[in-house]
Amino acid sequence: MKIPEPTSRAVKLREQTCQGPMMSELPSHTWGLRRDLHLYEGWVDAEGRPTTRLRRCASRAYRMDHTAVVINDHELIVGCPDLSALTESEQRRLAEIGEMARRCIPPVRGIYDHMAMDYEKLITVGVDGLASEIRQRRKALNPQLPDSIAKDEFYQGCLMELNALLGMASRYVERALAMAENAPPGRARELREIADILTKVPARPAQTFREALQSIHFYTFMLWGDYQLGRPDQYLIDLYRADVAAGRLTPESALELIDCFCLLYSAYHPKGSAVGFMVGGRDPSGRAVNNELTYLLLQSIAHTRMAYPGIGLCVHDETPDDLLELAVDMLAEGYSHPAIFNDEAITRGLMDLGLPERDARHYVHSSCVEITPCGQSGCWVFSPTINTPALLLEVMRDNDDCADVAELTAAYEQALRAKVLSEVNAQKLLQLERSRNGTDSLLSSCLVNDCLKAGKSVDEGGANYNFIMPTFLGLANLVDSIAAVETLVFDEKELTMGEFCRILMDDFTGSEALRKRIVNRLPHFGNDEPTTDGLMREVSEMIVRSCEGIVNLFGARAIPGAYSYREHVTQGEKTPATPDGRRAYTAFAPAASPTQGSDISGPTASILSSTCWDQVPFMGGVAVNFQFQPLGAATHSSIKAVIKTAIARGGLQLQVNCVSTETLLDARENPENHRDLVVRIGGYSDFFTSLSPQMQDEIVMRTLHT
Repeated sequence: MKIPEPTSRAVKLREQTCQGPMMSELPSHTWGLRRDLHLYEGWVDAEGRPTTRLRRCASRAYRMDHTAVVINDHELIVGCPDLSALTESEQRRLAEIGEMARRCIPPVRGIYDHMAMDYEKLITVGVDGLASEIRQRRKALNPQLPDSIAKDEFYQGCLMELNALLGMASRYVERALAMAENAPPGRARELREIADILTKVPARPAQTFREALQSIHFYTFMLWGDYQLGRPDQYLIDLYRADVAAGRLTPESALELIDCFCLLYSAYHPKGSAVGFMVGGRDPSGRAVNNELTYLLLQSIAHTRMAYPGIGLCVHDETPDDLLELAVDMLAEGYSHPAIFNDEAITRGLMDLGLPERDARHYVHSSCVEITPCGQSGCWVFSPTINTPALLLEVMRDNDDCADVAELTAAYEQALRAKVLSEVNAQKLLQLERSRNGTDSLLSSCLVNDCLKAGKSVDEGGANYNFIMPTFLGLANLVDSIAAVETLVFDEKELTMGEFCRILMDDFTGSEALRKRIVNRLPHFGNDEPTTDGLMREVSEMIVRSCEGIVNLFGARAIPGAYSYREHVTQGEKTPATPDGRRAYTAFAPAASPTQGSDISGPTASILSSTCWDQVPFMGGVAVNFQFQPLGAATHSSIKAVIKTAIARGGLQLQVNCVSTETLLDARENPENHRDLVVRIGGYSDFFTSLSPQMQDEIVMRTLHT
């Protein structure tokens, strides 16, 4: 499919974004500092509020009231933080007030954002409609009922933040009109259009495609977090078609608006974010979604060529071949988007958790690959993280008298269950504190069902779904390690368990020949090989069992995940050597992928191993990485074949890098020439040159398939 060239506006906006603070060699921290300054000042200003929650709401309203209005050149969709450096007076004020505020304000710990709100409701009723619903619910409260005071507090806080949001929109209108006075005629007209749109949205329902994009972005921008946009090709398609029919919009002008919208992600989201949306799949009634916007949203990848938004394509047996071809085109060009998600397997997994089919079809990757329902989620994703190789080292040390590998794995499963239970209990305490002190912005609760009906915030369990999703790191290392212990300790009896443990604690010092034998001669996951594939099935089933019956503060189930974000590097840096030949304090295998460089039997064998186990129970997210040599048509065919194989075999997700080792090495040595080089990590994409040296090394070490 031929993709139209980006407009000159989109090109200029991209250049502007690439030169902005968030793309600098040392990422700007001003974004958080100025926000914190306003929140601290708001906390002081709200000293008379009767509860911590209302004081927090007043503080957030104060921040919105004092946030500078920023309208950048060439923008058609507006809403961006003031990313300029703090002035000397701001620095002094932050130093003066910051220490006091940090002592007094209850800290925010645990997961927030990482959800898709109900954007269809926002563009259908507007903020005014939300406020009207809240006032009606508040009026209906019976003050004599015990829980009415807490509900009234919640509703008061919602109205406080919604009113501040509308005040911010009014200031944008004033600023746009003032800028138009001195702008060239063409830009002056655009600024007046921006002002006109913001007099309508987000206060009122969106009447056009552009109004909807502006309303969605403005609401989300004021939350300052990793909030996913859900399924925009579903909730925006009617407005798009109405605009095209009325002559207000063409596919080309719509794509330019999408480009403007998408570039805002990288304009103000700090590096290391995981934020985006999904397209394709099926709608809640089960109809295949492959409309005009599905294609346009994918085409925008080629125009923006940035790490964000992270776009996922949901694939099923009715996905048109030309849509899949378009996705493969993007991946073969090295853009790293879209990630591929198995729509039927994910829907089945959510239904197995008790979701009705309508909700199970309407999901989103909540940042990286975690699966949560759109507009209904208070799930704690990526919480807690379980270091599976480190736990194996503990079990080996404490069970050096095991008679065989079955006894070792039984001891491991017992330790794993205890670890998950302990870690989830620790998360419960964070949830308890959050439920008491109102740490979530109530703007999000206004668009998460059924918080308004329940009169409870997301942090209080007001969402319809509140699962907790522990993720399990280093699975390939764990599998390969068990295989090595089985061979060396139990089958060949070359070592005792205690001897092997001592060698590992010494990082194979004096035992390099043994380490090389493990790496080069023993079986490794990723090669369509029966020993390690069988162990991966056993380990995955063990992980599912370790979560059974464990619930969070709200009684919602623990659901496992198998992705790593960047933790496969940071946790690996804390972990001694492991039996698979991995050196001490080096990276684990990324997400659910084979260990770097171990899948040496080609891409077919690698994907057969990566899909040999049942991933459906892992709604906490599964990420499988593939790295391809960019070789034109041959690479395109390979990527498509691997995608189809993964989907047919029940794999939940696939993410692709198409970049040569030479390019990665040059980017490491000459970062100034590759500032916008995007690569897949362990569930999300990021800018290669902004990664730590250890993370860069991990990506370079991955198997490059041809």
